[in-house]
Amino acid sequence: MVNIEPSFEIDEKGRVICQSHSKYPHFLQPNKTPFEERQMENELTCLTCSHYENDECYFPRAEIDKIELDRLTRSRFQCNLCGNKIDLMLTLMQKIYYEVKFNMKMPLVCCNCYESLKKKKFEEYFIKRVWESLSFYLPSILLLINPFPFNIIAVLGYIVFIIVFKIIIKLKFHYSLFLMDLIKGKKFYDKNFKDKFELT
Repeated sequence: MVNIEPSFEIDEKGRVICQSHSKYPHFLQPNKTPFEERQMENELTCLTCSHYENDECYFPRAEIDKIELDRLTRSRFQCNLCGNKIDLMLTLMQKIYYEVKFNMKMPLVCCNCYESLKKKKFEEYFIKRVWESLSFYLPSILLLINPFPFNIIAVLGYIVFIIVFKIIIKLKFHYSLFLMDLIKGKKFYDKNFKDKFELT
């Protein structure tokens, strides 16, 4: 049985594309409309590749199915820099491939963080995301300032609501609004990326 070795590249938007994918020429077509771009992102998966269908990929079909199930049902595949859930399957496949084949640890980075790194504006992006996260708590701070005693209950209720809301956003829309995710991501950035950018 022939095993097709994957080969990966990252496009200008930070999306991982497999050069061995049977639809690779289609992915490279220029001047796509926003709708076509979104449609292409949906196709950036092993499941749309003929090598997967014929079970001739480097990754066995059963393993691809398991990775896809994990990607869809669990939140362990998160961006190391911001906590967003990684929603493009080929990003995961690239990471797994390099770890298995070359014993090389690769960070998982979402497209937004990749773009900010590429533009050397991650710290600006980080601050924007922190303010985004904190803005949800502004009403609770205003309620605490108010001297009425029932406000403590309202504040606690609001905080619980916000936490549940943030969990739903993360699970449904793959976007993390949790401050802890961002702080962990900043530490990861400082450890792995910051010095490299300061040298350039």
